[in-house]
Amino acid sequence: MELFLKADTWLALLTLCFLEIVLGIDNIIFISIVSNKLPEEQRQRARNTGLFLAMFVRIGFLLGITWIIGFKEPLFSVKDIVPDFLITSLGFHADHMFSGRDLILGFGGLFLIAKSTMEINHEMEGDGIEKEGKKSSVPTMAGTIVQIILLDIIFSFDSILTAVGIVDRDKVIIMILAVIVSIGVMMFFSGTISRFIQRHPSMEVLALGFLILIGFMLFLESLGVAVPKGYIYFAVAFSLLIEFFNIRVVSKRKANPVKLNKPFSELEAEAALLSKKGEEVQYSDDPKYPIGKFISKESYTFKELQQYIEQIDLFPYQLQKTVADLSDTQLDTPYREGGWTVRQLVHHLSDSHLNAYIRMKWALTEETPTIKAYNQTEWAKTPDTRLGVEYPLALVKSLHQKWVGLLKQLLPEQMKKEYIHPDSGKHIRLDQMTANYAWHGEHHLAHIKSLRKRMSW
Repeated sequence: MELFLKADTWLALLTLCFLEIVLGIDNIIFISIVSNKLPEEQRQRARNTGLFLAMFVRIGFLLGITWIIGFKEPLFSVKDIVPDFLITSLGFHADHMFSGRDLILGFGGLFLIAKSTMEINHEMEGDGIEKEGKKSSVPTMAGTIVQIILLDIIFSFDSILTAVGIVDRDKVIIMILAVIVSIGVMMFFSGTISRFIQRHPSMEVLALGFLILIGFMLFLESLGVAVPKGYIYFAVAFSLLIEFFNIRVVSKRKANPVKLNKPFSELEAEAALLSKKGEEVQYSDDPKYPIGKFISKESYTFKELQQYIEQIDLFPYQLQKTVADLSDTQLDTPYREGGWTVRQLVHHLSDSHLNAYIRMKWALTEETPTIKAYNQTEWAKTPDTRLGVEYPLALVKSLHQKWVGLLKQLLPEQMKKEYIHPDSGKHIRLDQMTANYAWHGEHHLAHIKSLRKRMSW
């Protein structure tokens, strides 16, 4: 206790706490992104459990100070593992020595680059209505905790060596207290940061870009190339400041609802369809995807969303006109070889869009819920799909009136709400979903229209 009666002890403790917290910012960003892949009810527990266990790993490192310092001792040189002709041709420094610290930073940096690149790809690629074939793996609580611990080791390695350099080795208790304080701060703020990143997808992409930058810096550091961390942290802070301003500007410009009005009446729908009558749609030679596959975008303009909502609004009338004069024999004709019949397609549309409406209501009323998927292939075989098409047509018509009535009153920030698909683990925003189902209706209409054209019906 005599140690804590000295002023320099408290100064060293405050300095170490500050360094641990500042150097832990990138750690919090990574933890936020990884934990956001879990269902809402598991995220806080995963973050706190991972950080709590990581705290004991850090304390273990501090108790083994002599062993940690040994990680800075050279293990081998470039010429020990790289042939002379490669050294000459690639211009390597043959005498550069690698230590245990270099290996940890190097592999950690490469892991960060790979992980962040995969996450950016995950955010940018589109989401289909339902996945056919094999399912993607869903993140687990244990896997997320392991990632948090491993990345904490990489991120904390330099801060531990810094602590050893600032405080005498016989004052390990000060270092341990600094670690406990910094982990406590991370636990306290990680939830807030996670929710903020979740609400602003552009911030998540920006954060992943930072992690790629930090991973590259760690890799360069392992090769003996010193990169001043001040430059990195200034770039991060400046980019965050600009993004904060951007979020404020966008939220002010889009303070109005998407559009506050009612769905089309039958007369209005007829008039809208007549105005589009001259627009000839060209179908591809692919019978499965006559209008091409759906491609999701990172963001949608107000005008684009208006067009997608109008497509969803007009869809029941287009579907009715497309199948109204078909006989039972024609309705039971597959739209392509090995595909569903027209009757099954119409029943599928009512099933699929009913699920979509419920998913949207879930996303609007719960915090990023994990929705219930359905097997669309098996649903298309149930006995009700052999009923007359007048039943699914009536359901689609009334369903779309409710759905469009909801869509036309959503605020821009509500369009950014998300749900998680259990098969892929992906987060799907409501604006992406709106675009997807506008495409989905046109996609199946094209199946029926292209069949009629081929069969001269």
